[in-house]
This record gives sequence, C-alpha cells and structure tokens, in this order.
Amino acid sequence: MVPTKGNRFSFTLIELLVVIAVLGILAGVAGPNLKGWTCRQDVKNDFAELNGFLSTLRSEAVNRNSSIMAVVDRSGVNALVSVKVGPQGIKSSCGADITGVGIIDTFTTDIGKSSLTDSTINTCFHADGSATTASYTITRQCGGEFDNGGKKYEYKNNIFGATGFIQEFKRVKISESASLPWREM
Repeated sequence: MVPTKGNRFSFTLIELLVVIAVLGILAGVAGPNLKGWTCRQDVKNDFAELNGFLSTLRSEAVNRNSSIMAVVDRSGVNALVSVKVGPQGIKSSCGADITGVGIIDTFTTDIGKSSLTDSTINTCFHADGSATTASYTITRQCGGEFDNGGKKYEYKNNIFGATGFIQEFKRVKISESASLPWREM
C-alpha cells in the first residue's frame, strides 16, 4: 500500500495482480474438489431417499395391517422401485396373493444418476413390522475412471427379517480390485 495525498492509502497495480493470481490458483484447486463433493453428496442423497422410501413402506404396512412389497424394475435406464399391497390382516409370503393387487403410485420412487445393484429380491414388509431379509446397494463412480483418480462410492443397507429395521453401511472403492471395508453409518 502506498500513501497518497491526505494520508489515504491505495493499492498498487502489482498488489492487485498478486491478489487476482492467488484467487485464480485457489479456484483452480477448489473447483475439482467441489465437483467430487457434489457427486458424493448426490449418491448419499439417493441412498437416503431409498431408505426413507423403505421405512415409509414398513410404516404403511403396520398402519394398513397388510403386507406391502417393494418391487424393483430395471427395465429402463434407472431402477424403479414401486409398491404392491396385499390383503388386509393377512401376513403374506409375498407370493401370488400380493402380486395381483394394484400399484400405489404415491410410493413410487426413482433413483437418480446412481445405480441400484444387489437387489435381486423383492422386499416384503408385514403388518407386524417384520420383513423379508434383503439388501440394496447404491453405487456411483465419481471423478472419472479409477486410473484417473476416480472413486466409486457404495452405500448398502441390510433389512433384518425379524424386525424390519434397516442398517446402513458405506465404503469407497479406489480401484476395481481394492476397496475400503464397509463402515456402519
């Protein structure tokens, strides 16, 4: 800073250029990191949406006194999880007596850019709060391919049959063969 007439201080052109250069360097470093954070947050939000959906189904099964089945359909680009309701007062085995009932549109959800894997079984929630044991895994590749520093984020839930409670896990894959262990959330 250079004093000017009347004891005022002003910035020189060099000081201004140094500040602009430092801000440019900070933006260059922070930009890619912010993109990776957004990707991680998106897959975490998709996982939270799926778990909220499954918790709502469990509550609805208890409230309606009937079995409710979450049906996974992978016919499109994204996995679609929809709902079928069984007869009231009967603990269904999620078999033929539940498949003929119409789908409740208000409980249909769609997983965004993440992929839903390891969900080969339809999940059935019963009026007593129990469920069929199942597991859903949501994965998403962030930051490019593994050899370019990318990572795959995986979120998995386990639905316990006796209680219907949902336990949540997460892990990061840093290459096709190496991944960190599952950690409880």
